[in-house]
Amino acid sequence: MFRKAAYLALLTLLAITSLPLAAQDVVVGGLVNPRGMAFDSDGNLYVVEAGNGGDFEAPTGRAPIPVGGTGQVTRVTPAGDAAVIIIGLGSQSIGQSRGASSILVTDDSIWLALGETPTVFPFSMGLVELNRETNRIRRFIDLYSLEAENNPDEDIIASNPTDFAVADDGTIYIVDASCNCMFSWTEADGAQIAATWPIGDISPVPTSVDIGPNGDLYVGFLTGFPFPQGEAYIERWSGGELAETIGGLTTVTDVLVTDDGTIYAVEFGVLGDQGFGPGRVVRITGSGPETVLGDLPAPYALAQDADGNLYVSINSAGGVDGQVLRIGM
Repeated sequence: MFRKAAYLALLTLLAITSLPLAAQDVVVGGLVNPRGMAFDSDGNLYVVEAGNGGDFEAPTGRAPIPVGGTGQVTRVTPAGDAAVIIIGLGSQSIGQSRGASSILVTDDSIWLALGETPTVFPFSMGLVELNRETNRIRRFIDLYSLEAENNPDEDIIASNPTDFAVADDGTIYIVDASCNCMFSWTEADGAQIAATWPIGDISPVPTSVDIGPNGDLYVGFLTGFPFPQGEAYIERWSGGELAETIGGLTTVTDVLVTDDGTIYAVEFGVLGDQGFGPGRVVRITGSGPETVLGDLPAPYALAQDADGNLYVSINSAGGVDGQVLRIGM
């Protein structure tokens, strides 16, 4: 369960607004709720698809939840050839989909953040490292159990890791939208709670994290219903302390910091009188967020290639022709 259903309500409302874009903008289409993306050293693009639940009804103690192994990872070569390389990732659907949400590809491994699904999936609500050649599990970081043992926000026991970033020293920082917290993980110390945010009136939850060129952490936040325009924000953490809050944003689902320190963010959409409107990609400037690409249907995450081009996943809710667009910079 998401914190006061903020994330759930947002994806549900935006699912009905999914729209097509011009074909020339599309790197790959036909995806099922695409979320996070990453490039490998050869220029291949990897896209996480959260899936669309399944036919099995998982018992939860309340209403059963439709679940299945419909999450997957698609790889797109520099030539534009797409292929599914990982299948069977846990997915649940209640008017929208939850499941795998973020990815990192190294020379040897593929790391995935596996979001909230019922515990019928043994490997969910955590971070998994897969052998890149065989897709076999090398390591699983169980965040749900850590949340259950500590309950840092003193609310419901639930874990929904949505994004992660790796520091130069190998520390992994993972934001969790259901425990309102950020975990850190190292080989020596395992997973620990690095930061916790209180429950507020509009229930801001951390959805995204990136690391700047000087090692500072940037954490993006999604506010809860009614998702007030301009009330979402990005926090910059330096040396383990909150150093700056960058406001004036709406429904932030991803943040990306380039090598020159430029900050980009995805705004999922704006709630108006007629429901949710399109979202956009913004650049943070001294005078506030500046639109880089607007009128996007349910955008979710960003990636950057070796040439500095940005990519954004769209139609990430509702299962309607998920796509990845290239943004020339």
